[in-house]
Amino acid sequence: MSESVSQTHHDDDAHLKALGYQTSYSRTMSLWGNIALGFTYLSPLVAIYSLFALAVSTGGPPSIWWIVIVAAGQLLVALVFGEIVSQFPIAGGLYPWARRLWGKRYAWLISWIYVWAMLVTITAVIEFSTGYAMEIFGVAVTPESTLAFAIGILLVALLLNLGGTKTMSRIARIGLAAELVGVVGVGLYLLIFQRRNDWSVFFDTFGKGDGDYMTAFVASALVGLFMFYGFEACGDVAEEVSNPGRRIPKAMYLTIFVGAVSALMSFAGYVMAAPNLISIVNGEDMNPIPAILESSLGVVGAKIFVGVAVLAFISCILSLQAAASRLIQSKARDG
Repeated sequence: MSESVSQTHHDDDAHLKALGYQTSYSRTMSLWGNIALGFTYLSPLVAIYSLFALAVSTGGPPSIWWIVIVAAGQLLVALVFGEIVSQFPIAGGLYPWARRLWGKRYAWLISWIYVWAMLVTITAVIEFSTGYAMEIFGVAVTPESTLAFAIGILLVALLLNLGGTKTMSRIARIGLAAELVGVVGVGLYLLIFQRRNDWSVFFDTFGKGDGDYMTAFVASALVGLFMFYGFEACGDVAEEVSNPGRRIPKAMYLTIFVGAVSALMSFAGYVMAAPNLISIVNGEDMNPIPAILESSLGVVGAKIFVGVAVLAFISCILSLQAAASRLIQSKARDG
């Protein structure tokens, strides 16, 4: 370890000690590892794959604009969180921040709600991932096979998390690469080479809402709301990052910006490349992405890409588990 890095770690530990804690973590997570953790938690690929059909069938292709709306709003939240984490770089994120800004009771309540939110999210992401995993292995989708694959995926992510910060950081970076290939690479390919629909579809309501389109548009907001939280996970591991006061705010801002751009490319790509867009809009095809990929990439290409998607799902679950465990540990440390 170089002298400058050693001094930075000393300063970080001194700041933490001034806040009343002795760290039990090793500061081995790099800036890119921290970005990867937040990005794979936010996971535009998981959000698009999980809710693309629901958003389009509810609000039509214009539901893509929720990605822009929610990203802009959450960036304002990230600016606030970035300032807070620079002052309180403590593991656990929302809990230690709320405790110092508001008080113990509010911090306990908000963190209790947040823990349950993460547990529900972990369950939801695993459930969404099983269909893609079973497609790779050619297993029929039944309640029994879904449960078996869900337990298997959960255990894989848990075992990787038990490997420690370095292992988690490496897997998160692999997940980041898989996400970028899955959302940016494929999205651009579909937009450039496989365009079957006109750009005007993003301003076409397709008759949704029976004259009251705003209701249908608001109902389709889930695609943006489900996607743009998770950037706060960058702060959950504050005691594992060197110079967290500067690095974690950068990681939060980049997570939202890169997530929004990649999600827009992915969503737009699937809409533009859909061979039968009207069937998705009408809710007749509620799992259209595999068919779009197969028609655009071929059977083999689609299989490979579904494998990339499963890797991204696992990385997302791993990041969720990591954030939840740090939050619970932070509360336990305070009794």
